Amino acid sequence: MADGTVMDIDDEIPFDVPEGWAWCRLKEVCTVLMGQSPEGSSVSGNSNGMEFHQGKIYFTDKYLAKAENYTSDITRAAPANSILLCVRAPVGVVNITNREICIGRGLCAIRPKYEISENFWFYWLQYLKEDFEQKATGTTFKAISVEVVKQQFIPIPTLNEQKNIVSAIENIFAQIDTLEQNKSDLQTAIKQAKSKILDLAIHGKLVSQNPTDEPASVLLEKLRAEKEAKIKSGELKRDKNDSYIYKSATDNCHYQRFADGTEEPLEITNEIPQNWTWCSLGEISTKLKRGKSPTYTEKSSIMAFAQKCNQKEGPATLEKALYIDESTLKKYSEEEKMQFNDIVINSTGTGTLGRVGIFNCKIPDDVVAVYPDSHVSSVRINPSLFAKYFYYFVKNKQNYLEEMGEGSTNQKELKIDTIANLIVPLPPLAEQKRIVEKIENAFAKLDFIAEQLA
Repeated sequence: MADGTVMDIDDEIPFDVPEGWAWCRLKEVCTVLMGQSPEGSSVSGNSNGMEFHQGKIYFTDKYLAKAENYTSDITRAAPANSILLCVRAPVGVVNITNREICIGRGLCAIRPKYEISENFWFYWLQYLKEDFEQKATGTTFKAISVEVVKQQFIPIPTLNEQKNIVSAIENIFAQIDTLEQNKSDLQTAIKQAKSKILDLAIHGKLVSQNPTDEPASVLLEKLRAEKEAKIKSGELKRDKNDSYIYKSATDNCHYQRFADGTEEPLEITNEIPQNWTWCSLGEISTKLKRGKSPTYTEKSSIMAFAQKCNQKEGPATLEKALYIDESTLKKYSEEEKMQFNDIVINSTGTGTLGRVGIFNCKIPDDVVAVYPDSHVSSVRINPSLFAKYFYYFVKNKQNYLEEMGEGSTNQKELKIDTIANLIVPLPPLAEQKRIVEKIENAFAKLDFIAEQLA
């Protein structure tokens, strides 16, 4: 102690160090320079002055207009190669400056007094971040005093060992950076692999064809006949979006004929297997419409499936769904209630437009129904088909659907006609199931790899 007395500090020493090392307080081997903030009027963005950094030690573009007032003041100017320690909000963050800068009250600069490696102290101070946070005091914001910094214990190895330690740390960090980059590259590769799998699926190249499967054209003719019978009996109304696709024997080209008798040529360049056929999404749907705008409430037994329920990557979820005021349920018909395997597409907005999900969400026990809100469109595939195949087809079209949004930059809209007129390659029913099984097996393996990277 300063008065010559000796104090036993064994209980304070963090851990034993190797022979040849020694413990000391930071103030014994380093100079601690606490920042002091100048008048706010002297700080500007004019680069003619001296750089000024208030705190958080992320370098900014602020300068002191009267640099000469501070460069000679050792308590405010941090020399090049100073270790910068954030002493308040947030406490314990560390950086090194490669140039002289002026520091404000949120920072202190630490400089070794002797021939000591700055990088060694830099890494040691990083290690102490949690300790500094625990010692911070204050109510509005947490801070540590200069004494806390000065009294901090520091282990001192020999200079050569300091350099070896720094070299070892930096080699490890370099390996970590490489692993992180490899992880990022692998995550990108997983996304690309999923996209390729879906692309192969909708082109009939993911599974082999079985010549004994009922051709998709026969299945489609049955669905058309059933629909026409319901229209004639009055059970169903013909929708303006109703259409069917045929191949003209005259020019060998495909056309889409609509309910009003008009038709349009289709540019179909993709080859599909012989027992497949083409159809529109609207033709094979029993429901394809936008949701409605309900009145929301804090809690009820009814939920709204909204934009944020769909994720670009990953399954749809009700975790962020809102509750509907039950008094507004008269807006909805029973048919509009969400059913499992309904395909849900974000139909308004920017950034999330075109996102596709399938309604296989876990519904809370106290919720009896979920309805789509006005920002999504729901598609219900004819029960004679395998809905998940069509979900994966539409999922593969997310980027296309986003591009097809109409309206202003701030508020684009994906119209029902655009969704209904999506041209779908239709496999036989048995093959639809084989394709989905193959997709989901492959995705499960890719997801397992992605989980190991997390």
